[in-house]
Amino acid sequence: MRSDIVRKWLLVLVSGMAIVLLSACGGSSKKDEGTQEVIDKIIESETRIDNNTLNSGDERYSYTEDDFSFLIYYDSDTKLYLVDSWVPFKGEPNRFNTKYQVNLFKDKLQTYQIDSLFDDDKQSGNYEVVYKSGKFAD
Repeated sequence: MRSDIVRKWLLVLVSGMAIVLLSACGGSSKKDEGTQEVIDKIIESETRIDNNTLNSGDERYSYTEDDFSFLIYYDSDTKLYLVDSWVPFKGEPNRFNTKYQVNLFKDKLQTYQIDSLFDDDKQSGNYEVVYKSGKFAD
């Protein structure tokens, strides 16, 4: 009798812990409207940069989200996104690691030149992972 009660409580405890762990493992492969807008801005910017380096007559690049990997953080207090990404270069997907800060309200995309500044901003805010794809999804 007593062992049945212990088993039931143990089952409830383990189930509760599993739910907490699954919900705490932030990030998702689902995007909201703001996250998609951030992704689109980065793709547009990187495509423009690579196409500006082409010689006349060269085939233009037309990157899609599949050419990138994204780890996107969002701070609901400041309404800012931080993005750790792998971007294509000259047609090769996921070639360079690049970090961004995106402010959708000011239509501003800023590239971090120094990784430690990105890390400092991430630590100083209330950022939560809102999206993972590509190399970051594993």
